[in-house]
Amino acid sequence: MPAKQIRCAHTHPYLTNAHSAIVRRSAMKIGIIGAGDVGQTLAELWIQAGHTIILSSRHPETLSDVLQPLGSSAKGATVAQAAAEAEILLLAVSYWTVDEAIAHIAPHVDDKIVIDATNPLRYAEEGGTERVIGDQEIAGLVMANKLPNARIVKAFTTLWTGYLKQHAHRQSPQIAMPLAGAKADTSIVADLIQDAGFEPVDLGTLADSRPLDPPSAIWNQVLTADELRARVARTQ
Repeated sequence: MPAKQIRCAHTHPYLTNAHSAIVRRSAMKIGIIGAGDVGQTLAELWIQAGHTIILSSRHPETLSDVLQPLGSSAKGATVAQAAAEAEILLLAVSYWTVDEAIAHIAPHVDDKIVIDATNPLRYAEEGGTERVIGDQEIAGLVMANKLPNARIVKAFTTLWTGYLKQHAHRQSPQIAMPLAGAKADTSIVADLIQDAGFEPVDLGTLADSRPLDPPSAIWNQVLTADELRARVARTQ
């Protein structure tokens, strides 16, 4: 898609007027799989940057209240419809529903970037959460095995949604958002991270993405890019 100038049509509650200026990027049609807090928050931030959003749910008929404040740049769809129509996907579902979501999107993601924003966690019977993959497994590689024909990029896993809302487009310095995947794909996702108001920090391939998985020294920590790189370096 050719690059074009994108003018923000309105002021987003998380942004100052300085961020309502023209953003010079290619507008993308982004399918968001999962209409929870992460999906809704990134939908708002990406719409402000000029992108079009397809917000999906197992029950899209329930999305009217979510879609109304997003305006004409967003529409609702089933999971399969969003996967088929979008240029790039954000997978942002709870991990206990991830296999169900994958079953719906798998036929539509050949050679398509899927941003894996899932965390391999479930609620534990005794309270809190627990990992649902092995201690030596890396979530990005697990997802690549589940969707072998997609181009998986791991991102948006390390910050609680409240931090996303609070720190998007923070100035001097921006808050870091780590990502990992194939270089050609992370360069595209890095632009979307910038559009959401964070500084991308590329950690390498999916094999290098363990710091994006809980628990880690950077997980759910509000860090600058330099702070994030330093913490990752200390664990290697």
